Amino acid sequence: MKVCILLPTLNEAGSVRDMVRRVRRVSKAYDVYVVDSGSTDGTGRIAAQAGAKVIYVPRGKGVAMKTAVEQLGHDALVMLDSDSSYLPEEIPLFIEKLKTCEVVVGSRFKGRIEPGAMRLSNYFGNILLSHLACAIYGVPVTDLCSGFWAFRRPAIKKMEITAPHFTLEANFYIECAKKRLVLGEVPITYSRRIGRSKLQISDGLLIGAYLVRTRFFSQPPV
Repeated sequence: MKVCILLPTLNEAGSVRDMVRRVRRVSKAYDVYVVDSGSTDGTGRIAAQAGAKVIYVPRGKGVAMKTAVEQLGHDALVMLDSDSSYLPEEIPLFIEKLKTCEVVVGSRFKGRIEPGAMRLSNYFGNILLSHLACAIYGVPVTDLCSGFWAFRRPAIKKMEITAPHFTLEANFYIECAKKRLVLGEVPITYSRRIGRSKLQISDGLLIGAYLVRTRFFSQPPV
């Protein structure tokens, strides 16, 4: 299986070099792409020096993912945030799970959350959003907002990736439900990130609105 590892970035100069090197240590057969969406701190340059291929896109995690999918032709794609909160060493868990599932999400709530890695508001917000998604879409998930996903190529090609940024993971989940793709979970470790979190409580409210509006009104919020 030809595997592509996607690392979306926005000003992750402090962590991207280490993340690229760790991915390459897991397997030199993986193609590592950093998809940089408007960093101003030299993230793309540092990633290239570390051995990654860099794709520059306009700002937005959703745009970054969509651009990468359109340009790459691997059998499997694994996406994980590049702030060191997710462990590249756990990528093989996803590759193994893809043998029986079309899409795989890493669940922090089934795995281990290190002390100080997640604020209490984010912890309960993630749980509430996951319960909301299950209730209105009927597809089991325990960690809707996880930043660690894997896809078989045919599955990701079926998805309509329209989310601009923080609703991207909800977009993945909704597409799995709409296209009836087999979604599996693997337990993962969540570590303290390098740098400040870009997520705010208001982003959780936007994700909730995105879930509801897409389900009942067809059209996601702008």
